[in-house]
Amino acid sequence: MNFTLRQLQVLTAVARHGSFTRAAQDLGMTQSAVSTSVRHLEAELGLPLFDRDTRNVRPTETGRDLATRVGGLLDDLNNVLESARSTALRRRGRVRIAAVPTAITRLLPPCCAECRGRYPEIDLRIEEMAAEDVAAAVLGGHADLGVLNEGRQDLAPLTATPLGNDIFCLVCPQGHPLARKRTPTWRDLDGQDMVMLDARTGSRALIDAVLRDQGVSVRPVQEMSRPEAVAALVAAGMGIAVLPELAAPTAADRVLVSRRLSKPEAFRHMILVHAPGRPLEGPVALVAEVLVRRGV
Repeated sequence: MNFTLRQLQVLTAVARHGSFTRAAQDLGMTQSAVSTSVRHLEAELGLPLFDRDTRNVRPTETGRDLATRVGGLLDDLNNVLESARSTALRRRGRVRIAAVPTAITRLLPPCCAECRGRYPEIDLRIEEMAAEDVAAAVLGGHADLGVLNEGRQDLAPLTATPLGNDIFCLVCPQGHPLARKRTPTWRDLDGQDMVMLDARTGSRALIDAVLRDQGVSVRPVQEMSRPEAVAALVAAGMGIAVLPELAAPTAADRVLVSRRLSKPEAFRHMILVHAPGRPLEGPVALVAEVLVRRGV
């Protein structure tokens, strides 16, 4: 048997209204088209579905039972289609992420790649800024999500979710004496010329605190806001540096080496933030799930 969805819709509409005319008005069809559809359906089944007289159209017992069952199936189909439409809408839209430079260097790229592969309808936009500016952007509604490290900035109004710990590393040229140490300590930095991250990065306060607690004195020779600039100055022979592992050179670097610092192991907490008045939903929730799951 071969039925069309439109024929089944006509069947239920005629049974519901008891009239070809009212069914046609409900479906946006002509009365003759409704009548023809019913005749074709009856011919396909080989059974009468309606008793007709000059004033009314009444379903037969078979027609009434079929209309009831088909009506339930059409309702289920509408629910499935609406669910699919809602899912598609959840995966469409623009998501704005404000992030500190060190997050953009290594944490966000694989997350962005996964989002692009799983949710191609999402327009993901990333803007780099200092930690305090990330918090302000999220609070002000200029960004949907923020990725930064916990520091001295006031995050009280924001809702924060941990992304993991980013350990601090020694970064120095391949030929530097400290490069030979597999597990350098913070005390090994005493007396060294150091290229520093500046105070706006959020990491600087944490680095200064460990140096102070360990009684280590270094000679700052330059302060930079971007870790790439710090690494470039170290590669040029200006001194050594302490960088978060997310921003430190990788093993593929032929000029610099990176070693995790120990005694103590110090790290910064990376977090994902969003404004409490704007619950995570739709494409923002999908992107946030990827960020939290992958983490540091």
